[in-house]
Amino acid sequence: MNKKDSLKEILNYTPSGAQTLSKNPTQYVVGVTPLTIDRAEGVYLWDAEGNKYLDTLLALGPMIFGYANKRINKVVIDQIDKGAIYSLPSKYELQLAKLLKSVVPCAEMSKFVLDGNDATTGAVRLARHITGQDHVAKCGYHGYQDWSICTKEGRNNGVPEITKSLTHDFKYNDIDSLEKIFKEYPGKISAVILEPVSAEKPKDNFLQRVKEVAHKNGALLIFDEMVTGFRWSLGGAQEYFDVIPDLACFSKAISGGYPIAIISGKKEYMSRMDEVFVSTTFSGSVLGLVAAIETINMMKEFGDVQKYMHDLGDYFINEGNKIVEENNLPVEFTGYGPHPVMVIKIDDEYENRLFKSFIYQEMNKAGILFSSSLMIGYAHKQKHIDFILEKFREVCVSLSAIKDLKDIQDLLDGDVVAPRTVR
Repeated sequence: MNKKDSLKEILNYTPSGAQTLSKNPTQYVVGVTPLTIDRAEGVYLWDAEGNKYLDTLLALGPMIFGYANKRINKVVIDQIDKGAIYSLPSKYELQLAKLLKSVVPCAEMSKFVLDGNDATTGAVRLARHITGQDHVAKCGYHGYQDWSICTKEGRNNGVPEITKSLTHDFKYNDIDSLEKIFKEYPGKISAVILEPVSAEKPKDNFLQRVKEVAHKNGALLIFDEMVTGFRWSLGGAQEYFDVIPDLACFSKAISGGYPIAIISGKKEYMSRMDEVFVSTTFSGSVLGLVAAIETINMMKEFGDVQKYMHDLGDYFINEGNKIVEENNLPVEFTGYGPHPVMVIKIDDEYENRLFKSFIYQEMNKAGILFSSSLMIGYAHKQKHIDFILEKFREVCVSLSAIKDLKDIQDLLDGDVVAPRTVR
């Protein structure tokens, strides 16, 4: 059965063919990119047919120490024999909370949930309770929950109209757009939530100014550190940029792929968490707790984890930009070393996706699972990055020889990557 027929079968049983938008088959080149993964180890994936791929996505970020890391797996396997979850809290909840306080600047207290949606929603609910206000100012994507996704056309179907009136978007590096929200809704904003950084670097002391504007207007500052936490530095982006939020949310890199998410924050706010209701059966799942403890201890033990990812990723960004400049291509790598982002500077939306599809396809054919949003891990080595750059150079040479972008269509062995609309 070919990949397109396989996808038809999957779609008969699974809506969209995946559980996460970024893993949706249409976000890659259907017919070329693997539909399902059979196993993973280190920085490699094997599909159902046994094809091996060097992974540049790291399961959207969690696998800093690589897939099936022996140390992390061992503590989890040992714990499985003692039980995966209990009728009462495990001792590891206190152990991890104390460990977090020692490494994350704002983490005077912490609450453990299961995924990022739980964490950001719990933090926003707490901020609403503390301030007595209902409105939220946000920048970027913070999960599929109603309060967050309500402002995104095309993704907010099923969200009540009244909910859409309570959340307001501002632009990164545009402090005026945030101040405008406070002017339009004076005394009504409970929280300002944003990722401290993504592809665009903060300018003109932006993060500190966001904090000042929020506090001046009686709102709490929440950092969504799902991506930056334990990547930019051991204490996250808040430590890296020296801007401490009132509350912060973590997941991904903290636990080597085992499910856990965290709401951390200043004690004066977190001590009131029991005044709101944030509760799920699997919150405090012991496997995620022990995996997180081991992961943080490994980072502390090795010492150079975050610097290593910054250095290796910066090397990739710099060398990648040299390659596209040499070939006069409308591509730029931006962001920080732990999370390089490929930006295709083509205004026409379809031609942009066509261009991207060819890059994805050819990198896949070379045995590399590649995306516009890349994750560099401690398990990646210089040889891996050099191999990626070598194959990327070959792709760029091929692209530079194409006179008309529409001709790319004839060079695709699969479907054009579908639009991505969440952000």
